[in-house]
Amino acid sequence: MDLNLILSAQSLCLAPQLQRSGQINGLLVIKNVPAKTYLRVTPEEWMVLQQFETPHTVPTVLGSAIRDRYCLPLRVFYEVILKARRANILQEPGVEPETVRAYDWHWAIHPKVLKPPLVILFCAGIVMAFSFQPRFPSSPLDWTAGLLLLSASLSFGNFLAACLIRGANGEVYRPHWRWLAVPPHFAMDTNDAIMLPFSEQMTVGLACSAVLAIAVGVTALNEPKWAFFSLLGLIVSLRPVLGGRLPALIRVGRKQRLSDSEQNFVFPLNRRPEVWGRLLNRLLSDPTTWARIAYGVVWTFAILYWGARLEDIPPWALAFLAAKGILIALGIGGLLALLGAGCFAWEFFDLAYKSALAWRDALRLWKRRWFGGGEMILDESSRVKAMAASPLFSTLAPPLLQEVARAMAVRRHGPWKALPENGNVSTQVSMIVSGKVSLRRETPAGRTVQVQVLSEGDIIGLHDLADPEFPIYHLRTLTPVTLLTMDRTTAEELVIPKFPKSTLIDTLLKMPFLQRISLCRNWHLQAIRHFARLSSIINFSRGAPILSDGHPVDDFFVIFQGDARVIRNKRQLAVIRAGEFFGEIGLMQNSCPNASVIANNGTRCLRIPRTELLRFVTHNYTVALEIERMSSERLGRPLFPLSLGDFCSN
Repeated sequence: MDLNLILSAQSLCLAPQLQRSGQINGLLVIKNVPAKTYLRVTPEEWMVLQQFETPHTVPTVLGSAIRDRYCLPLRVFYEVILKARRANILQEPGVEPETVRAYDWHWAIHPKVLKPPLVILFCAGIVMAFSFQPRFPSSPLDWTAGLLLLSASLSFGNFLAACLIRGANGEVYRPHWRWLAVPPHFAMDTNDAIMLPFSEQMTVGLACSAVLAIAVGVTALNEPKWAFFSLLGLIVSLRPVLGGRLPALIRVGRKQRLSDSEQNFVFPLNRRPEVWGRLLNRLLSDPTTWARIAYGVVWTFAILYWGARLEDIPPWALAFLAAKGILIALGIGGLLALLGAGCFAWEFFDLAYKSALAWRDALRLWKRRWFGGGEMILDESSRVKAMAASPLFSTLAPPLLQEVARAMAVRRHGPWKALPENGNVSTQVSMIVSGKVSLRRETPAGRTVQVQVLSEGDIIGLHDLADPEFPIYHLRTLTPVTLLTMDRTTAEELVIPKFPKSTLIDTLLKMPFLQRISLCRNWHLQAIRHFARLSSIINFSRGAPILSDGHPVDDFFVIFQGDARVIRNKRQLAVIRAGEFFGEIGLMQNSCPNASVIANNGTRCLRIPRTELLRFVTHNYTVALEIERMSSERLGRPLFPLSLGDFCSN
């Protein structure tokens, strides 16, 4: 499954033969009938999927969801799209998945008829299993009879579950004998029970366990040595983890169950402590969590009880409790603590590993800049390779790129040195191969301020063409720097005529700036290039309003140079500095700001119109997720889904 293709360009539509269950504890179950695949969604998620009744791309649906104010949290939106595509609920137009045919099952019993008898049989079997004493088999006859009894119980339990599903108008799939199982028994695919109401799912899930329980109880009363294997089968079927039947029924009983988009994530969750804290609080506040923990403790004690009975040690005796009670309690507590510590250790290791990789890459880059630049061998082929990584030179045709590489010379400068590419019109044009350079501009007061930091692949010496309103720049190295340099006259013959002014503005001014701000730090280079192409540089005079309180937001802004003040009711709330952005909340929520943004001296912004930003965001899912994450942090609550309070009165 090509994630990029699905979320950006591929047309998808709902599968033609879908079946929808009623609402079960807040969720709907959608089934692709021919493919026999299922998807659990909330009503809000189903409303999003319904937008694909006619073929659409994901960006088109996301744009409509934002515009019409029914957008889900973007991670949930993308998760439900991908899970629906994986389950063939969404599919490419004209592409049909392989058909899975239901078996023509003739026996049917409605779950309401058998629910009371099954509950009674299960409870009676458990009581009898506790009251009478199963024995370990001691002869081949005992082994054979015990395995045959377990095989018959499992087979009849599966047969009964299939009858109950068919009685509730569900489908039965793949009835077969599992010859390689221990013991071999009759089985079938009963996944269609997920389409049934909660009480009927409970009855279907109880069928096999009830048959096993009564088999254990009755056999323990008459032939204790034959009951051992059935007891093992009952214990395994009731296990508290790894797909046990009763814990699954407890989870089904949750009032607010998790949809498929809220588990087994394709996009990793945010690792911040407050996010994990909210998830942990949600888990601990759910009564079914404590019910499952309590069930796990009871299951463990039941195993200990039956183990003690097999050894003829009465577990209810005071001597037994005095001798082994503390050890048993410590063992259970230790296992729970070990499980929690293991989960914590895994999360800590994963976070530490990713942090270590980031630190390693940063250290390698620092070492290369400070100690490796002088060792770089820049012959002609190495120059071509280095220039191919430049956003500007990479667009040249290969023959011209090679000619430019031959015209360039290698220059090296130490740290904190002024470069000769200063002044109104530089006499040299250079590309940074290694190191960092500070780009500074004079203020009206006569002092210089840093407006950008340039690094590998960036071009210096052409800023007077890219920014003619402010042609005078000063360049100073921040680390040892290695440059590929040519004369300005040579550049005017070979390079400058090949690029329109807009390309120079994008690659010399906007892209180096965008690559280093927090908003774009995790974006792909192509996304940054596209964002730069969509944006325009706007100058504001001191005191000019950039956004006005209560007025619709038509543009998204990033402070390019200078700063701006955030004002509400004539009171200054904050100062927005270069690299910070604003306006995206009003654009994404179709709302008006509750504060004004006023320009200071020298304020310059990158501006993107509303329609262009929404089109850009909806076609770049990584960008959309990053903007939503950062905006939610600034807003103090999730950006989506929207509430009535998010909108202005109009």
